[in-house]
Amino acid sequence: MQNLRKNISPLWAALTAVALACVIAFSVLTALGVSASGAGDAFPVPAEAGASLMAEDDVYFAAAGEDGALRSYRKEDGERLFTYQKPAEEEGTAAPLPVHIALYGGQLFALYDDRQVLRFDADGNGTPAGVLETNYAPQRTYFPTSGTLFAVYGVVGAQKEVYLLRTDFGGTAEEPASYRDYPKLDGGQYAVSSGGVETGVQGICVTAEEEVYVASDIYTVRKFTANGMKDGYQEYDIRAEKLAAFCRTEGGFAGVDLAGNFYQMDETLRATYVQRTGQSFDSVVCAGSTFYGYGGDTVVGFSAEQGKLFSVSAGGGRLVLAAPAAFSLSGAQPRYIGIALAQDIAAYANILPVYIALLVVMLLFLIFAGLHAWRPLGRCVNHGLAVCGKTFVKHKFAYLGLVPTFALLAVFYYWPIARGLGLSFFNYNGVTSEFVGFKNFWDVLQNTLFWNSTLNMFILLVTDLVKAIVPPLIFAEFILAVRSKRFSFVVRVLLFIPGILPGVAGTLVWVNGIFGSDSYGLLNSICSLFVPGFMQTWIGPYLETRSLISIIMFAFPWVGSYLIFYGGIMGIPKSLFEAAELDGCGWWRRMATIDLPLIFAQIKYIFITSFIASVQDYGRLFITDQSTGHGLKVPALIIYESIYKGGSEPNYGLSSAMSMFLFLFLLAATILSFRKQTSKEEM
Repeated sequence: MQNLRKNISPLWAALTAVALACVIAFSVLTALGVSASGAGDAFPVPAEAGASLMAEDDVYFAAAGEDGALRSYRKEDGERLFTYQKPAEEEGTAAPLPVHIALYGGQLFALYDDRQVLRFDADGNGTPAGVLETNYAPQRTYFPTSGTLFAVYGVVGAQKEVYLLRTDFGGTAEEPASYRDYPKLDGGQYAVSSGGVETGVQGICVTAEEEVYVASDIYTVRKFTANGMKDGYQEYDIRAEKLAAFCRTEGGFAGVDLAGNFYQMDETLRATYVQRTGQSFDSVVCAGSTFYGYGGDTVVGFSAEQGKLFSVSAGGGRLVLAAPAAFSLSGAQPRYIGIALAQDIAAYANILPVYIALLVVMLLFLIFAGLHAWRPLGRCVNHGLAVCGKTFVKHKFAYLGLVPTFALLAVFYYWPIARGLGLSFFNYNGVTSEFVGFKNFWDVLQNTLFWNSTLNMFILLVTDLVKAIVPPLIFAEFILAVRSKRFSFVVRVLLFIPGILPGVAGTLVWVNGIFGSDSYGLLNSICSLFVPGFMQTWIGPYLETRSLISIIMFAFPWVGSYLIFYGGIMGIPKSLFEAAELDGCGWWRRMATIDLPLIFAQIKYIFITSFIASVQDYGRLFITDQSTGHGLKVPALIIYESIYKGGSEPNYGLSSAMSMFLFLFLLAATILSFRKQTSKEEM
């Protein structure tokens, strides 16, 4: 017992306990930060409202699903008030779908892709209170804080239109109201196509005083009255090039452009304050005095009074709801996020790297302190560190020289591998992501096309290894056997020239020129000299075996890596060759007993690189299949096609799972190869 106490260092034991407590604390904080990134508030209505379009005000919530069903809810108790499905114009045709919805003044407005605008009482029975027909495809509505005038923006081909409507427009499905009864911002001598709205409509602001401001993408904003073009317009030059959204404030205006800049402006729209976020946007939406910029899978919130409020990851979702106090993101489980929660998420996201860094540091310190708590083990650790330190100081330039290499490897190789492993557990289509566990790996195991294609991979692998080693080695020996240096130089240049030709061009030369299926194909032309009228398809559909053999023959006579073998043999001391000649050793025997063992490192290098390149290569099959449609597959090609030819959407998760199987195969083969090399060197 006394011996045990003697070997324990109280100081390091205490430090170990402190480090353990810090690791637990930072682990909890890191977990909270990670979980916060996917957090969301409870929807104010039942979960079925999680749809492709949403809208809300203080009293009501509305949603439109991908099936086109429009639903209205009361937020106080979550009761569904009505469901409306717009009927198809003709039997057997698809029903029109809503493209935008908005709640204003207790009414629900819906824009449909059949060029109609519908108005409902939010607490009504689902019968349209107004139906208005337009001659353009309506895209979005713009409402003031109060009043009955609102704007509808739409497009007709390349032309853009802005119409001014009243919130009490009438019309029925049988006799809809006409857009012709309402003013638009186009026409007559004031045609906006002459330098404003039509050349690039950006933000639109409708004020309670029934004034309409329209920003273009050429540093101008035009002010219209409720009469539209009849009263003309007043034009302001502004600092923002693409003012995507702006609103009225007490002192003037506030807005956000697509470059991610927030502006506060006076009554003449002259910028009095500019805040640059450095985040460009694909779109910006104004909801009351709140702005939401969306771009690069990020949502950035702004307040007209305070500027930037938060920046959060969209997690692959789309912005489907923009309300003054909350927004929603689409996905398998839509997220409803209030402004306060979004600010908390942003705060966690900003401090999360600090927590992770501190967690890593404390983990390392915990290991170090734990080892030193036991004195004998601590002495061993100190001795090992001292040796490492002296070695590093002695060879510091060599070690420091490795840092940039491993930094680049970490960024461009190790991180993609880790990212691919992570994606293999998700159903990710490039936009939305859903955790599916080991489902992708199970799907790969059941994918007969993937496993059947491995036969082609192994056939090509074996032939590629033979082509990469045997012919180049023989050619290198032949060149060395030539006594004339000038002739040897000419031969080496002629053998090297084909390697200059780009791989894609070389493949097309073989598939269309040499193995061409018409009379112009070189092989068919040669055969027709002996068999008149000879015509054969060498690569094509339902000719898997013949197509595979033809593709194997590409790049004949396969002398690509002869320079590596040539250089290796040139490095062998000539005294060995002379001694072998004196002993009566022939050329073939000398090559087997002297050349091959002494250039084993070069052979090893060619073997490993050719092995990996062959397994990963799908280009030759992909290119030839585009021209001939032979249908041959290898696992790497199936991985590519599951992303870029996966039907309606790519499947990155399944492709990553397939890649993991190939990665494990290559890793095992490489480790086995290096172990054999080590065993041979030890012998």
